[in-house]
Amino acid sequence: MDRYAVADPMAERALSRVGESVAAWRKLHKLTQEELARRAGISRPVVTRLERGDEGVGIGALMRVLAVLRVDDDVLEALDPMSTRFGRELADRTRVQRVRR
Repeated sequence: MDRYAVADPMAERALSRVGESVAAWRKLHKLTQEELARRAGISRPVVTRLERGDEGVGIGALMRVLAVLRVDDDVLEALDPMSTRFGRELADRTRVQRVRR
């Protein structure tokens, strides 16, 4: 088994969704896998693996692909804890706990 293999079914589903989304964005841009790879500075097999949800694709390759597809800022925004109600609630709880100490 690959030392980076994902054993968690939820993680596997998430990777599959990421791959499907990358493929959908690529097609909306009317790009081939080869063209996307060239623009991102990676090989076509890496794009193929990414679109299949392969957990071995590096985050750097993913971010280069997202930049070419012009969705990198949206992904980074979605990961910002302060952009979600849940993240803001956690931050508020942390502040309250610190004040009590």
